[in-house]
Amino acid sequence: MSIIEARDIQRSFDDMIVLSGLNLDVQKGEFLAISGRSGVGKSTLLSILGTHDLNHGGSLRIADTATNGLSSSELAALRREYLGFVFQDFYLLPSLTAMENVILPSVFSGGNLANARAHGAEILDKLSIRANETQTSLLSRGERQRVAVARGLVNRPSVLLADEPSASLDEESEQILFDLLDDLRKQQNFALIAVVHSTVILHRADRVLELKDGILHETV
Repeated sequence: MSIIEARDIQRSFDDMIVLSGLNLDVQKGEFLAISGRSGVGKSTLLSILGTHDLNHGGSLRIADTATNGLSSSELAALRREYLGFVFQDFYLLPSLTAMENVILPSVFSGGNLANARAHGAEILDKLSIRANETQTSLLSRGERQRVAVARGLVNRPSVLLADEPSASLDEESEQILFDLLDDLRKQQNFALIAVVHSTVILHRADRVLELKDGILHETV
């Protein structure tokens, strides 16, 4: 059974068609890379798969649960149970420490904070980040990126959605980040769906799909 199943996804902005009948199946544990030129709708697609953008046609199922018609609280529970997010701009609170940022999803969702702290500490240690020593505003961009990854994984999601997680990193830092993501993915068996531009990283994915003309195309 697919952890994500999208059928005939359509999305327009005013008169501009961005997604036009897109289909996608994602298996648990796989690394799916999404490529495509700027402005074709890659971030929009991630937003739809993450149930943040609901203004689309077609159907979406996550862990065999249809998202159409779910209430806001039901969607929030679905995200909490199955989905993690890494945003291109991180969206960390600069005055908080790494640990305080990592456990925010549990704070907002009413989750178990003790469990979140324990798991957050484990992930931050694997990512070589000091959990409580300094504000995130004083960390390097690469370190902030790893804190954002840890936050996305703190609730043990089945799917991690990452929008250009290595943007603005040099090639060495990018490789280190994806080495860490690969290790964590294999340990925790979550699917990684990432918007990626780097050819080196695309070659690491189990599948690469190019978003073009509103649909996804398999690449060789």
